[in-house]
Amino acid sequence: MLGIISAFNLFVLITTGFLLQHSTLLKLDERSLTRKILPSGYRSQDVGSGVRADIVVADLHSGRMFGVAGALFLDAVTLVWLVMLATGLVMYLSKQRANGKAPAREACEECPEENN
Repeated sequence: MLGIISAFNLFVLITTGFLLQHSTLLKLDERSLTRKILPSGYRSQDVGSGVRADIVVADLHSGRMFGVAGALFLDAVTLVWLVMLATGLVMYLSKQRANGKAPAREACEECPEENN
């Protein structure tokens, strides 16, 4: 289940990041999304029947679209990714050392931080 949530979150981040990167080319500031497809209460201070597309994309990318809970959820998933990345790297390096493919840290004679 964590993999599905992470994959969906990563998909949203990649897609919205791409849209933000090319917002001028795609003219997102000239387009708007109808409130019918947006969460109720989203940007209620804005008047009109829609919200500019570039604002919606930026809020979705940052997690602000769903308020504090959305931003905290995005933060939590990001921290999980970082932990998985770090532990995966540690596991990979320890396996390489165990198989003799990478030198042990103590055996590194040319490492400048160890020669001090």
